[in-house]
Amino acid sequence: GFLTYLSDKPEDVRKVCCEKWCAALNVQNFDLKHFLSSEQEMLQWRADGLPSDDLSLENAIAILKTSARPFIIDPSTQALSWIKKHFEKDGNVEVSNVNDERFFLNLELSIRFGKTLIVQDVENVAPVLYPLLREQIVGQGPYKVVQVGDKQVDVNPNFKLFLVCRNPKPDLTNNMKSLVGVVNFTTTRAGLKGQLLARALQHEKPELEIRKSELLKQEEDLKIQVSNLEDDLLNQLANSSGNILENKDLLDSLNETKTKSAVIENSLKESAALQESLEVEGSTYLPLADFASTLYFSLRNLHNINNMYQFSLKSFMGIYSNTLKNGASGNTESRIESLKKLLQLSTYEHTTRSLFKDNRLMFALHLVHEMNPEMFMENEWEFFTGVMIESAGAEEINADIPNWIEDERRGDVLNLLKSFPELAKSFQISDSNLWSGFMKSEECEKDLPVQIEKKVSLFQQLLIVQALRPDRLQSAMENFLHKALNMKELAPPALNFN
Repeated sequence: GFLTYLSDKPEDVRKVCCEKWCAALNVQNFDLKHFLSSEQEMLQWRADGLPSDDLSLENAIAILKTSARPFIIDPSTQALSWIKKHFEKDGNVEVSNVNDERFFLNLELSIRFGKTLIVQDVENVAPVLYPLLREQIVGQGPYKVVQVGDKQVDVNPNFKLFLVCRNPKPDLTNNMKSLVGVVNFTTTRAGLKGQLLARALQHEKPELEIRKSELLKQEEDLKIQVSNLEDDLLNQLANSSGNILENKDLLDSLNETKTKSAVIENSLKESAALQESLEVEGSTYLPLADFASTLYFSLRNLHNINNMYQFSLKSFMGIYSNTLKNGASGNTESRIESLKKLLQLSTYEHTTRSLFKDNRLMFALHLVHEMNPEMFMENEWEFFTGVMIESAGAEEINADIPNWIEDERRGDVLNLLKSFPELAKSFQISDSNLWSGFMKSEECEKDLPVQIEKKVSLFQQLLIVQALRPDRLQSAMENFLHKALNMKELAPPALNFN
C-alpha cells in the first residue's frame, strides 16, 4: 500500500495513512523503514549521499523496492546524485536525456547489457519507453525481448530504468501514473529540518554521529547473530532423529542458543537506550534546524513576486555550512542564538544581491514576518498589506475622528482604530497637542510621542505612520527593519535597501 499509493505524498499524509492502516489491521509499533530495509542498507545510502531525514529514507526504499519503474520528482537533484553514486559501484550507469541524439543508442545498449539507465529532465514520458513501462516483454526462444522503436532488443535481467524530473509539479496523466512509481523528493519543512539537524550535528558534534553510526552497525550485527542462531536451531531440530529429550547434543545446543540470545537481547536493549540518549543530546540543535528550515521556505515564496527569483536548496545549504564554520563560540544555547542571527544576516545579504532594487525592502519585511511571528499581533500584517481593510462611511469618519487629522487621512485612521481596539486605547487620538510635533516632523518615524512609543509595539508604530504620515512610510519601514533585525550589532552596512 505504501509503495503503490504513498510514495508521492508528503510525510504528514504518509504518517496519517499508515496510522489508519495499522489501526484497521491491529498492528502495533510498525516501522516501515526497518520492515523494508536494514540499518546496514540505510547507513550505506547515507554514505552514498542520501539525506538522512525520514522522508528521503522512505523515498529510497520506494525507489529500490517498487515493482514499477520509478519516476522521481527531484527539484534539488539530491536524489539524482545519490542514485548515480549508489549504482556506480557496479560500473554500469548511463545518464542520458530524451533530447540527446544518442538516447536511443544508450537505451538499447542499457537494455541489452543490463546497465542502469538514468533519464534526466523528463517532463513527459517518451513513447519509446512505453513498452518498458508496461512490461511488454515477450519470450523469444531462450531470450526475452522488448520492442524499442523499430527494433526488438534482448532484455538483460539486470537492466534498471530511472526517470528523473526536476519540475516539482510535472503534468502526469492518470494513465502515465499507473505505469510508473512516482517518488517525490520535493523538499518539505520536516524533511529539510531533518537534513539541517544532521548537518549541524556533523559540524558541531561529529563524535555524536560517529557513535550513532557505530551503534547502528553494532545493532545490525547483533540482529544478524540472532537470525543465524534461529536458523541453526531450526536446522538442528529438523535434522534431529529419535527422541528430542534424549538428544544430549541438541539439548546442549538449545541451552547455548538460549544463553547467547539472552546476552544479545541485553546488548540490544543497552544499544537502544544509548541510542535514545544520543538522540536527546542531538536534539539540542533542533531550534537551529527549525529556524533555518523556516528561513529557506521564506526564500522559496519569492518566486510568487517574480518568477526569476528561484533559490536552490544547494545554495542555501552552502550558506548554512559557512554559518556553522564562522559562528561565534560559546555554550550551546548562546552559540545557537548567534548562529541564528548570523544565518539570517548571511541569507539576507546573499539574497538581496539577486533582487531588483524595488523588491529589497519588501523581501526584508517578509523575512521579518516569517522569522519573527511574535512581533505581529493577530491581523496586523494583513491590515498592513491591505488584505483586511473595511472602508469606513463618511458619517463614521465625521463622528469619530477629531478635526486636527487631515481629511484624506481620516478614513485610514478610523479603519486602524476599528480593526485594533487595544491599539485605539493607547492612541490618545483626541489630544492634538500630543501629536502636533509628530505631524510636523520631517522624520516623524523617529519622533513618535514618547508615551505612545512605550505602549505600542514596533510594528504598531509602523501602522500609525502608515495611517497618519504615509509620505514617510518607506523610511519608517527601513527604521522598523533595522530595529527588528537587530543588524547594527552584527554589521552596520548590512541592511541596505537601495
